[in-house]
Amino acid sequence: MSETKSESRPRSLAGDFWDILAESRRFLSQLPDKALFGVALVAWVALFQFYGNSTLGYVNTPSLFGWLRYVYRMSDGDSHGLYMPWVVLGLAYWKREEILAAPRSRWWPAVLLVALGLSIHIAGYVIQQTRVSIVGFFVGVYGLMGMVWGWRWLLATFFPFCLFVFCVPLATETDRITLPLRLMATSITSTFCHTVLGIDLVRQGTMIYDAKGQYQYEIAAACSGIKSLSATVAIAIIGGFISFKAPWRRALMFVSAFPLAVLGNVLRLTTIIVASEAFGQSAGQFVHDNSVLSLLPYIPAIGGVALLMRFLDEHRPPPADPGAAPQSPDSSGSSASPE
Repeated sequence: MSETKSESRPRSLAGDFWDILAESRRFLSQLPDKALFGVALVAWVALFQFYGNSTLGYVNTPSLFGWLRYVYRMSDGDSHGLYMPWVVLGLAYWKREEILAAPRSRWWPAVLLVALGLSIHIAGYVIQQTRVSIVGFFVGVYGLMGMVWGWRWLLATFFPFCLFVFCVPLATETDRITLPLRLMATSITSTFCHTVLGIDLVRQGTMIYDAKGQYQYEIAAACSGIKSLSATVAIAIIGGFISFKAPWRRALMFVSAFPLAVLGNVLRLTTIIVASEAFGQSAGQFVHDNSVLSLLPYIPAIGGVALLMRFLDEHRPPPADPGAAPQSPDSSGSSASPE
């Protein structure tokens, strides 16, 4: 009797790509009224393409998307907005079976969501706040989906659709948020360096000096950690929704992003100060400007999120009772008889 050995061939990236494409086609094939949604979406996008931006000053374009492209290119703290649509699409693909399981039917009360999105856009257009119009755009798209596929679809797609909030550029408007973060990071860094590392520092607001006057640093708004905070919050939200069902676990994941982002910023500031103390301010400036070392804030942030997800794991088996006697394999009440 000869054995047939099946050779397991390693999957290629091209094979994975075609599998994803086939699954995406299957997903789209099961959606009703695709033409209706497509026409409505094209009309909605056209509105924001030709009447999306009223601030024709530093960005001379009527397009909301042209304004967004300019802001993403000019503001490093907002550049993550370019990638969020791909993240949303990837998570929608991840949840495709759950989304397809939701009953789909037309739900005309969702017109109110579209009207709300249009009202938000008109308000942003009148007061020349394009950021407000961005919110109106996504609220309207969400309403269009509800009109065509129903309120159950809206519930099934609320996450990841809510992640589009990270497409709104806020880096230049967040001084009221970043100032407390900067003060907190400066205070923690100076206290840690003085009490643990024995480095004498003088702190004045967001300024840090060494006692000898050899170097000084100002924790400016660009160094507040707002970019790492946005990334950490996004990672925590994604991890919370993918891994947990309980609302309190998801909320805890979201809240934990803020202290973790501050901790990451403190790590980077401490590294800069230690380098300056050991080798002079030029070394500290090198640490500050180096693109690889600028990733330091993400180490405790991402690591902390991963550890918290493991700690809150809903599927983790409960710890064994130390007082319980070990059960032998043949101590069960039923025995299997050979056929």
